[in-house]
Amino acid sequence: MFDVARYFPYGEIREQQDRAIQFALDAFLNKGKAFCVINAETGVGKSAIGLTIARYLAANDSPPVDLWENGAYFITTQKILQDQYVKDFGEHGMCSIKSSTNYQCKYYKKQTCSESQQMLKTTDKSSRFFKSCTASCHYKSDKKKYQDSLLGLTNFSYFMTDNAFNDKSKPRNLLVIDEAHNVETEISKFVEVSISERFSSQVLGIKWPDLNTHHQVVTWIKDAYLPKCVSKISHIEKTLEKYKDFEQKIKEISNMSREFDLLKGHTQKLQKFLEIQDSENWVFEEIPAAGQKLRSYSFKPIDVSQYARENLFRMGRRTLMMSATILDKESFCISLGLEPDDVEFISISTPFPVENRPTFFFPVGNMGAEHIEKTLPSLLKMVKKILDEHPKDKGIIHCQSYKVSSYLMKNLRSKRLLTHNSENRDAILAEHVKSSEPTVLVSPSMTEGVDLKGDLSRFQIICKVPYPSLGDKLVRKRMNKWKWWYPLQTAKTIIQAIGRSVRSSEDYAITYILDSDWERFFSRNGNLFPESFKKTIQV
Repeated sequence: MFDVARYFPYGEIREQQDRAIQFALDAFLNKGKAFCVINAETGVGKSAIGLTIARYLAANDSPPVDLWENGAYFITTQKILQDQYVKDFGEHGMCSIKSSTNYQCKYYKKQTCSESQQMLKTTDKSSRFFKSCTASCHYKSDKKKYQDSLLGLTNFSYFMTDNAFNDKSKPRNLLVIDEAHNVETEISKFVEVSISERFSSQVLGIKWPDLNTHHQVVTWIKDAYLPKCVSKISHIEKTLEKYKDFEQKIKEISNMSREFDLLKGHTQKLQKFLEIQDSENWVFEEIPAAGQKLRSYSFKPIDVSQYARENLFRMGRRTLMMSATILDKESFCISLGLEPDDVEFISISTPFPVENRPTFFFPVGNMGAEHIEKTLPSLLKMVKKILDEHPKDKGIIHCQSYKVSSYLMKNLRSKRLLTHNSENRDAILAEHVKSSEPTVLVSPSMTEGVDLKGDLSRFQIICKVPYPSLGDKLVRKRMNKWKWWYPLQTAKTIIQAIGRSVRSSEDYAITYILDSDWERFFSRNGNLFPESFKKTIQV
């Protein structure tokens, strides 16, 4: 047994937490494993587990300094989760960093640190701006704290970008990945490439080509598009260097700096893409114009396993991955290119009482694409009935698509209902949290990263079994490559969605599943669901 009490952030370690901590330390220190996966269901307290393991190793397991630095990197999926980590564990030395676009410049308060960092290249070194931004930049200060701290925290996007294009980053003794069921998606997003007609024509001045194959577009990128990006970057640099009347042209310089950052990041990504792409493992799509959006080309990887080490795992001597929905060890290892013998895996059930989280199945009809129009009126009636059953309760309606959320908002016409688009999601969530009224969230995209504890949600409705879209070419390629991939993604989303509303042992909420296809899906894929969920289903 490892003596971990002094490294635990709270007064008492729960039995399930101690079991997970002891398991991981044994895997790393006694068994010599490089990877440990903790599938801990909602309520186990994953973040405290990860912190304790990191602090114990930092104090008791110094790595060879020529290969790894002591301490740990913590990575999570969303900035809001970063903020929660700092709130919970900042006093224990955890330091967070986000991209410079998230920081307001101390000197020019209407722009970001990212913009000011570019402007510093052209300003007089004796100016107040230069002295202010070099001496006390918010972003640089947080970046130094992050680098110097034994417990550095950031998000996937920043972490992989910084490590790919910054030689100063050094691997650490431990890499802690929270919400690890998203690793495949995050690596895919990082390496994928998109080229838009708007950017090509308006920024680079390149006429959009009439191409329709993977090879043709890759050749065009190499011969025309990428060289133009590089040339544009050089032009902006030379232009910025010529500015003398800095203060008078600050707006123009700021706009140019934003364009420079965008181009530089895009160019770096293109160069990396050209090194790793091939037509066998990459899905190419020509996306047609729609509404205000012009045409674009898209390249996405089918199997990301060959990119996992270079972009992520190399940054940790040991890697601890935690999630509530790593439902199957074998498929998880395959998707990330891990040898099962190198991975220790433990699954820990939720401590929440079954009676506090009942699940009811009220089939209203099939919500699949071929049947949804016929089913929507029946769905509407059932949702209205459930809302009437909870007149004073807050809740959430998981819609799976904007089509369903728009239909409900249009036809229910209730002041209780709050919905959002892709841009105001966080603002609508904040409105729900602050409101004293029994508001109900109507959302296509709040199955993860949302904490609706206590009275914030006493009921939740799953309108549609959340299958990945078959209209997505990448989804079809992956489900054809791995027969288990499609149902596994669906099951993960269901478990994540249900976990939004019951957040403690005293908390309670009712879940309603309305899509009649749930019965077929569960009968075929019940093995993917944890026993703790199966016990909640009311028959």
